[in-house]
Parts: sequence; C-alpha cells; structure tokens
Amino acid sequence: MKFQSVLLLFVLLNASLFSEQEDIFFETQRKRLNSSDLFEIRDAIDRLTFIKSNKGLRDILSALEGNPNFPTSENNAPAVKFYAAKALSKKGDSIAIPVLIKVFQKESGSIVEYNPPKQRKITDGVADRYSNSSPYFYEDGEISMVLACGEILRALGSLPHTETSGSTLKQALSHPNFYIRSSAADAMYESNRKEYLTNLVETLGKELIPYTKISILAAIVGIERLPNQNFKSVTEMLSDKDPEVRKKASVGLRRIDLRIAAPYLEKAIEIENHPVVLTQMKEDYNFLISFRNP
Repeated sequence: MKFQSVLLLFVLLNASLFSEQEDIFFETQRKRLNSSDLFEIRDAIDRLTFIKSNKGLRDILSALEGNPNFPTSENNAPAVKFYAAKALSKKGDSIAIPVLIKVFQKESGSIVEYNPPKQRKITDGVADRYSNSSPYFYEDGEISMVLACGEILRALGSLPHTETSGSTLKQALSHPNFYIRSSAADAMYESNRKEYLTNLVETLGKELIPYTKISILAAIVGIERLPNQNFKSVTEMLSDKDPEVRKKASVGLRRIDLRIAAPYLEKAIEIENHPVVLTQMKEDYNFLISFRNP
C-alpha cells in the first residue's frame, strides 16, 4: 500500500512537471512569433507544426493574419504567411479555413497582373524563370506575397472541403496573376474533387501562360488518372524550354500514378541539365516504378 502511494505521488509530480514544461514551450514560441527576425518566426512555426498537440494552432493562425497595427513589421512579411499556410495544411484542421480565405482575399486583390514583355522585379511578384521570386527557384528571404497567396490556396485545397473554400478556389482560377491561377489548380488537385474538372477544362482552353497551363493539366491528369490526351499533353511539356514547366510536368506524371508514365520521365532524365528539375524527375520516376500496396 505504501509503495502504491509513493508510485502515485511520483506519477502526479511527473505529470505536473510535464504540464509546466509544456506551458513554457508554448509561451516561448508565442514570444518568438512576435520577433522581428524572420527566421526566428519560421522556426517557431515549425516547432508548433510538428508536435502532436493542436494547442499552438491558434498561434499559427495569428501569425498568418499578422499584426495590423504595424504594417511594415516582419510579422506581416509574405514569408511568414507562406510558412504559416504550409503549417496549417499539415495540421489539417478545418478551423483554419475562414482565416485562410480572409487573408487570401485581403492580399490577393493588390497582386499585379502578369505581363511577360515587362522587366519584372521581386516586388512585382512572380516573374519569369530568372526571377528570384519565381515559383520554384527562390530563397527564404525573397518570398513574395504572390508565393504566399499561392501557398494559402494550396492549404485550402488540402483541408476539408467547404462551400466557401470551393468558391474561393474557383474565383482564384481566373485571377489576373498567372501564378495565382496555377496555385488554384494545384489546390483543386489537392482536394481531389472531380467536380472541379469542368472548371479546370474550361480554364485550360483560355490559358496562354505555359507554367499555368501545365499546372492546370497536371491537376486534371491527377484527378482523372487516365492515359488520355491530357496525359499525352503533359508528357510533351517535359521538353519545354522553361525548367519550371518541365518540373511541373514531372509532378503531373507522378500524380497520375501509373507505370505507363515512367518511360517518359526516364527519357527526360537523360537530357535534363537543371539540377533542381533533375532531382524532381528522378524522385518522381522512382515513385512511379516503386512497389506500393494499392
């Protein structure tokens, strides 16, 4: 009896200590989220993402919204919204949907239209493949609001479907900026809802920008998962002159998840000279030929 009492006391003390340590952990991350150091904020978001508890979910939502009282602070930087959206996608909780929509609608309205002949700057958002703010080849300190809004859309697509999130994605598919349209297509694929196929097919017929066109095609192929004409069109874009388009085409073939796509990637790998694209192609090829349970 005495031993049981001592054991119970030991368990209670440990539980109390763990609870106190947990409180300290979350309080520390909240303070770091209010830091003026972007990388400190990102690390805090990462720590709150990869824990089993959802206790830090509202802190990530606050980071996504930013601080309206200090518009120029690092707390409102596009990179913070970018990583917060990624975190919310991983958390998978539908409580994030209204906030994601609110922030997207607020920020996407001021994003400029893509204009190929004009020399673009990082502050203009995503430009051509030589831009530091391009869809794939960017660094942490160069994330534009265009990239952040794109990540918000992808997060919406990965979360449980709602009527408002669906209408937001459909509207974004006709946004003036090509990368926003591309991200909306990605989000529709993430949702894996066949009801989006009509919207995607209609938009594909009007799209002129190669990067957005392959994004829409990759979404259609990923949802259909059929070796049809859309699949053939994706394979043809593996030879596009733009490395971003080739990379997206590789992702599209992975999405179809059929071994019939592997030979096309194998041939593309033989001539690919961009290291980032080559890595993606090899990863997608290995995925397609790997043995997986149905």
